[in-house]
Amino acid sequence: MTRLLDWPIRVVVAGALVLSLLVDAAGTVPWLPAELGGWRVASHFGLDLAGGTSLTLQMTGFPPGQDPAGVQQRTIGVIETRVNAIGVGEPVIQAAGGSRHDRIEVQLPGVSAAEAARLIGERYQLVVTRWVADPAITGGPVPGYRPRLTAMTSDMLTGASAQLDPNGGGGWQVAYQFDPAGTGVYSQLTGATFQATCPQAGQVDCPERRLTFWLDLTPDDVAHWDQVAATAYQRYGGAAGAKLLVDAYTLQQIPNGQGVIEGAFTRQSAKDLAAGLQNGALPVTLDVVESSSVSAGLGAEAVKQSVAAGVLGLAVVMTFMAVLYRLPGFLASLALVAYALLVLAAFRLFAITLTLAGLAGFILSVGMAVDANVLIFERFKEEVRGGRTIGPAVEAAVRRAWPAIRDSNVSTLITSGILVFAAPPQIKGFAITLAIGVLASLVSSIVITHNLLAIVLRSRWARSRAALTVEPPAR
Repeated sequence: MTRLLDWPIRVVVAGALVLSLLVDAAGTVPWLPAELGGWRVASHFGLDLAGGTSLTLQMTGFPPGQDPAGVQQRTIGVIETRVNAIGVGEPVIQAAGGSRHDRIEVQLPGVSAAEAARLIGERYQLVVTRWVADPAITGGPVPGYRPRLTAMTSDMLTGASAQLDPNGGGGWQVAYQFDPAGTGVYSQLTGATFQATCPQAGQVDCPERRLTFWLDLTPDDVAHWDQVAATAYQRYGGAAGAKLLVDAYTLQQIPNGQGVIEGAFTRQSAKDLAAGLQNGALPVTLDVVESSSVSAGLGAEAVKQSVAAGVLGLAVVMTFMAVLYRLPGFLASLALVAYALLVLAAFRLFAITLTLAGLAGFILSVGMAVDANVLIFERFKEEVRGGRTIGPAVEAAVRRAWPAIRDSNVSTLITSGILVFAAPPQIKGFAITLAIGVLASLVSSIVITHNLLAIVLRSRWARSRAALTVEPPAR
């Protein structure tokens, strides 16, 4: 244990404390930016602290013949891509539904319920159809015709982006690109529609020559076209149930798999559609079966109350230590302040998401950090009563208290590790913050308190019964 008193150790600890101060203050004081050496430092709060939306989603319409577990993971991947694209901090997206693999739980901090439903609910399934004659369709936007699904699928898209009309029209459009398989299918479709013959001689624009793009048009829509045509054949985004993106006759065969979707797009609507197509289509339909929201105000209030509880707990413990152990207790209180700085810096530096349960783990670890100091101080008093002088008594106290401190903290770390790997996300935050707190408490008690005792108790004024609560032996 004497090596912990070497100057290199003290320099490292001092450097760690200075770094902790910088990390804790980064982005919270005007003169210190949130980026330190290219590393962005920020506090990360979970749903219960930042506010946001929690959803339970029911999956329906599984593709025939596909493994439900695989479809569920693909759906989670698409949701994660969409969420990451809009910069949601610390989302939780996990499988649910047990062996049925038919539910997904989503937590989106800082996102309203309406925005969450819009973000996740849209399938963004690009559907390309051709018009085929059907005498049974007597009304609707294209009398005598119904759409027929083609081999084009959203999976064939490799890219989509919003752009201004390059021809100077001034409007927004969505450019798209198909993969090699999609390029081949697209070339065949555009070639077929370009060469199609209209029913009337000299007619250029007719349903046979059109290639129609839809968003989320389903086989059921096609089967009941006479019932849904009036709603579905409206520009997407204009009304509930509107699914039409573009319906234009083919001017030429397109062999390169590229094209644009034009319409009455705003900049935002074009970006939203492009992002939805780019990030992938959902392989199933998702219905919200449970939704709950936490307002940002409630989250901020929870943060205030948790911080107040932490500060109060730290103050009470520090007062208790100073009253009971006097000077050593005061030094332990300083070590507790250093402990708090180290833990909070670790949370910010390594992007640990803080939840209410996590804050509870942090506050609990404050009490555990005191346990080690109590063991050391009680051993110290026993050594002094046994006749040891101050310096050897400090060293013997730390050495003999170490096995008990080590074993108790290791058992807590083992439990925390089990919770991290086996518990649900709501408990993992508690386990992670508790484990970080336990590790920091070891540094606080064994290194920082040890060094403070060794340095301060060299002074004559510190070697009195009034300062130590025990009569030191005569030198």
